[in-house]
Amino acid sequence: MRLIISRTAAFLVTALAVAACGSQRAAPPVPTHVTPSAAGQNGPAAFVTRARQVTARWDRSQAARVWRTGLVLTDASDLTPVPSNAGFSSQREKDAFGSGHFRMAGVLPAGPLPGMVRWADGTTLRLPLLTARAAFAELAAQRPCGGPYACGQLTVTGAQPGVVTVRTSRGLASVPAWHFTVAGLGWKVSEVAVARSTLVVLPGYGPIPPAGRNTPGVSGVTAASGDGRALTLSFIGSACDAAWGAYRYESGGTVVVGSWEKPSAGNTPCPAVGMSRTARVTLARPLGTRVVLDVASGLPLVPGLQTP
Repeated sequence: MRLIISRTAAFLVTALAVAACGSQRAAPPVPTHVTPSAAGQNGPAAFVTRARQVTARWDRSQAARVWRTGLVLTDASDLTPVPSNAGFSSQREKDAFGSGHFRMAGVLPAGPLPGMVRWADGTTLRLPLLTARAAFAELAAQRPCGGPYACGQLTVTGAQPGVVTVRTSRGLASVPAWHFTVAGLGWKVSEVAVARSTLVVLPGYGPIPPAGRNTPGVSGVTAASGDGRALTLSFIGSACDAAWGAYRYESGGTVVVGSWEKPSAGNTPCPAVGMSRTARVTLARPLGTRVVLDVASGLPLVPGLQTP
């Protein structure tokens, strides 16, 4: 059973798309029709309708079934992470890396890779692991080059077993990996060595889905109160906002969140620049093990981890 979610199904969290303000701002487009307040919801009808759709889709997903028990990566780039101090000698070299243009010119270890997934709280999970050759096959994806010219090939000369830290639905985790030596690079290229059929990778962020365009979302849950009754949400707003805030919709297994903005009245010129905003929502009951979902993209948000 293959659990990887296709990247072609990628969605964009609305809060990351900065709306251009233009040279003038019109009267505030603040929702005037708000659904009657219920114990687990607030917000306009469009938000509630979209939240129900997001909840139903999540409940049917593979990610929902293994969110608390399996390995769910929240960022696909963690499969081949780039160290913070890593660099490339040219754009051509960078394009080759990003496109998976690698060729083999050495001998790879033949033995099995030991290890298991480990979380900070001591929880572990044993999953099937890739051999060095199988991990190289994942690394050398040979995707079309992203630049306007051929990006060539990077040459792998060897590999060593190791670990990398990845972002998951259960927080940061250490997972087994192969560290490949690449000619011309001063750092090892790592590839997660967990069999792809046994993990879930959340999709990246692309064009906003039509169903979410009228329901602004958020980019992260920056904090949760000690009692689990309040969430602090982050998103991008306009430089000319007079007020902003957030909505929430609760179900048995999820909390769907979104944002709203109230522009300044009048014809004051407004620069087309995004501003980091935060807002707080109070839940009808503690968050507990429920999953927080962004209303615009439908994707889950892990408290403390911002979306890429």
